[in-house]
Amino acid sequence: MKINRANFKKPRLVIYIILIVSYFFTACQEKEFYTEEKSEADLSFTASSDLTIGTIKFEQSGPVGGGYPNVVTWDPNDADKVYFGSDIGGTGVSTDYGKSFKTKCKGLGYQDSHQKIATLNAIDVNGSTVIVGGTGFKGVGGEVISSTDDGESWNVDSSDISFSAQNSNAPLPTGRPRSTDASLIQWLYGNTWVAGTYKDGVWISTDNRSNWTKINGVFNSGAVHVRAMAKHPTDSNSVYVGLWGDDSSIPNKGLWLISDLDTSSPSGTKISNIPDVVESIVLLGNRLYLACGRFGVRRYVPSNGNLSDITGSIGTSVMSTAISGYKRNWNTDRIVVGTAAGDGDIWLSEDSGTTWANTTASGVSNTPWNGTQDLLVFQKHGNWALGKSNCDVASIQVSPHDNRKWVVCSTSAIWTTHDSGATWRPANGFQILTYRDVDINNQTGVIAVGNTDHDLVVSSDGGSNWYSAGLNGVTTGHGITFSPDGSELALAANERDNNNEEGKFGIVSSLSTSSPVVDEVTNTPSPKRIIGCSWVEFPGGTERIIAAVDNGEIITSDRPSNSNNFSTNWVSRSTPAFRGLQSNNGLRCSVVTNGNTTTFKFDRLTGVWRTTDYGVSWTKILTEPVGKDEGYLAYDSLKDILYVSTDEDVFRIDNASVGSSPSKVDLNYLTDNPGAMSLDPSGRLLVYARPKNASSPDCFLYRLNNPHNTQSGWIDKADDTLREVAATAIDMSASDDYIVLITDGKGLLISSND
Repeated sequence: MKINRANFKKPRLVIYIILIVSYFFTACQEKEFYTEEKSEADLSFTASSDLTIGTIKFEQSGPVGGGYPNVVTWDPNDADKVYFGSDIGGTGVSTDYGKSFKTKCKGLGYQDSHQKIATLNAIDVNGSTVIVGGTGFKGVGGEVISSTDDGESWNVDSSDISFSAQNSNAPLPTGRPRSTDASLIQWLYGNTWVAGTYKDGVWISTDNRSNWTKINGVFNSGAVHVRAMAKHPTDSNSVYVGLWGDDSSIPNKGLWLISDLDTSSPSGTKISNIPDVVESIVLLGNRLYLACGRFGVRRYVPSNGNLSDITGSIGTSVMSTAISGYKRNWNTDRIVVGTAAGDGDIWLSEDSGTTWANTTASGVSNTPWNGTQDLLVFQKHGNWALGKSNCDVASIQVSPHDNRKWVVCSTSAIWTTHDSGATWRPANGFQILTYRDVDINNQTGVIAVGNTDHDLVVSSDGGSNWYSAGLNGVTTGHGITFSPDGSELALAANERDNNNEEGKFGIVSSLSTSSPVVDEVTNTPSPKRIIGCSWVEFPGGTERIIAAVDNGEIITSDRPSNSNNFSTNWVSRSTPAFRGLQSNNGLRCSVVTNGNTTTFKFDRLTGVWRTTDYGVSWTKILTEPVGKDEGYLAYDSLKDILYVSTDEDVFRIDNASVGSSPSKVDLNYLTDNPGAMSLDPSGRLLVYARPKNASSPDCFLYRLNNPHNTQSGWIDKADDTLREVAATAIDMSASDDYIVLITDGKGLLISSND
């Protein structure tokens, strides 16, 4: 969601006018309004219900798209509402039939599995909408979740069963298609539900999803990989189950009918002549339509056993992975099929599969609804767009309220048509991008964010427009820092998944334009990733990059005052720190500096290290090993105070640049799970607290106004949006104007800073 730039700036403009008038008439100065020791009372006069100066009010911002949306499901009782589930970004809702989305995960977020939604099904239960979902990764660590208030809040119903929102293990496809489908949890009647899991077959609950029992004895012995389900058209105690079995080692394949679910001994029957793979099922009247992967499309009529191959012009050079439709008559059903492992197209049949038309052969725009430019992800990866060669369609839903409106999940975007496929656009607002690092330059207002898939995205207008920059052959940007004068940015751009390819490094200029320029500084350690850096300046103008190398060392590169380029002869400075290989899911190294002699680095494996000689020698000043998304620093260089956030505590170190065994001053943080931290230019300390557990599922954003001389007075500044997103925060930065919080899988959030 784009932030209204006018709402950010107008109130400050009003304040400036007041200041100018005050200056001429009373000789007051602006500093009296914005001192380094503001209190809540000082700020109360600027409170507003809009996103203006004087209130912290977050908006979901940043480039739209990214990641992989797994499933969409239409609200059966509201024609405008659509819900999505993604592989790493949790769930969210659209209130304009899929044209725009917002992440809404309140009640989730305290476990990694909550980000991984494999199935999501909005069901009419006696006139009310119940949204049920399944989470997990390769059948491990998952839950059944639900919402009864249109996705505004979520509950964890059970941890008895698990699904897989991401890639599978062989012999299943290790990439896509995945074991995801909206149909994997079904309501039968009363308190009875059934679910198909990633690798453990079919389960039943008779107490409204609180407890689940595996249905044994209905399949052959061995693995059972459920890909889709559908209720029987006439028997409420029977369901059809689609399996993945395209390998000789898997004994259970194709389509099965599970019957007698109201008894203690349900039975299972394999339907003859169905292909070994059933990826998706739609029930229209008494007809089942099956998307069967590389085997094409089938129509099956249970009442008479009629089976037809209706693949037609879709062909089998691609996989048919998703199917939906609208019931008419036996020979006029509207059927919609999505494909993968080739061109990711959307095919339409108006005659129950007799003939097909490719709706994405034309009419596809990469500009989102109500947008003005193509999605950034498709500017860089054009073949990921709908209808292109590297697009994989995961899910389709035809609206039950208006069969001209369809919503599609595919690579890096959700797509919507309102005219039966004549026009396609990606949804706005939807973002499940993962970020690694963020910095705001208080001199220029430029926001810079290290991103997975784009290296770097920058905005010079408070998040209204974003532009990307990067280096070829890499996909993840982190370890960013601005130059001392704010005109340039250092960028480490590294391999996304492993630490066995060369990490690259560059200097980015033209930051306030639509075309940032990156000049590579070559000859970095290989194969290693640079995970954090500082940019310092010597007396006389020579500048130095001090970089931390993952599973490596400290290296530096200099740029003399009479040169435009940094040296490619990187100098090794230290080896004791940063020795262990960090988890890819938590790649980040918190680095702070005074801009010259002193830099601090938080190595998550060993603790906090300090240099006071421009990175030449290093001293460990704190032994504080931390885990994923933990370990943050903030530094007040004027007061020489270092603020430290660990896995349990927040404290300060006075006179941080001197002494080998500094003393810690506990700041009495209000929870024992602090996370991302930032010190704004006014000296106020912000610390994010992650959702903790089922009893404490909310996130918090605590601020301490005068951390340099007080140990109490934390105030929660989190708003409803921040709590709704339930972000897994990776990093945070605060300037005079903005607070930017970046997440692992849920994009970024921006607020004005009060």
